Amino acid sequence: MEGARVPGKWSALFRFELVKMSGRRITWVPFLTIAIVAALIVTVFHHAEFKFHKDLFKSFKLVFKNKDEFANGYYMAVHSFNPLFQMLVPLFISVASGIMLAGEAEQGTLRACLIRPVSRQRLLLSKFVVLWVYSMLISIFTVALLTGLGVLNFGTGTLYTMNVIFNNGLDGIAIIPADEILGRIILAGVLASCGMTVLAALALLISSLVETASMAYVITLSVYFAFLTLRAFPFLDWLHPYLFVTHMLRWQQCFYSDIKYGDIFVSLIHMAGYIVTFLSAAVLLFKERDIKS
Repeated sequence: MEGARVPGKWSALFRFELVKMSGRRITWVPFLTIAIVAALIVTVFHHAEFKFHKDLFKSFKLVFKNKDEFANGYYMAVHSFNPLFQMLVPLFISVASGIMLAGEAEQGTLRACLIRPVSRQRLLLSKFVVLWVYSMLISIFTVALLTGLGVLNFGTGTLYTMNVIFNNGLDGIAIIPADEILGRIILAGVLASCGMTVLAALALLISSLVETASMAYVITLSVYFAFLTLRAFPFLDWLHPYLFVTHMLRWQQCFYSDIKYGDIFVSLIHMAGYIVTFLSAAVLLFKERDIKS
């Protein structure tokens, strides 16, 4: 009898879900893709002259004679975070989340899992924990790889960024001393991984509602990019604090001249609230779901 209850234990469920996820080839595709993208970024960075960037800095009365004065490894890494954490990483998290619930229901393996003596709540939460670990690993890998390649190829130095790129205001530039940047990058990576965890919880909620993996991640990405689009309109600034993507992207605040720790704390509270809300709804819906195949 004791052996029959083992699958229901948290540790056993976590190991079970972890083994399943690590056994899927698609699980490792994001790491390979990010590595290829990072290599392409380094190649482009080597050959780019950054004339447009120099002109932009010049408009703020910051004149650079050549790109080596500002285009260092930190500049490459930090400016690469934006497209990766706004577009590429969310895609990977959404696909992984869709496969874990709707994908297993579609393949029939979810029904087989539920035959064992395990509660649906524990099963769903164990899947979320695995997704959280996966989100952390992808985020850490992205930050570490880009920062490492940037520093190895282009060295270190003062970081110059335009505030508008990081949603820190429409005007001005941020100048961050070299000795502060590594700490800020680590903080940005932690906040970015928290944001990806919010998306994982949302994706798991949607995955509990639909029948196929493709439908799960298409709907998740549609919701994500719809909210991201709403955030792009300045005249909707009154709505921005209520959008979960606003808090997901709070890591950008790390690259403002003076970090607004109060805003970061508020966003962490919001993200925790979103995770609890999405997960609670997913558990309730999954408990009532009829797994037919």
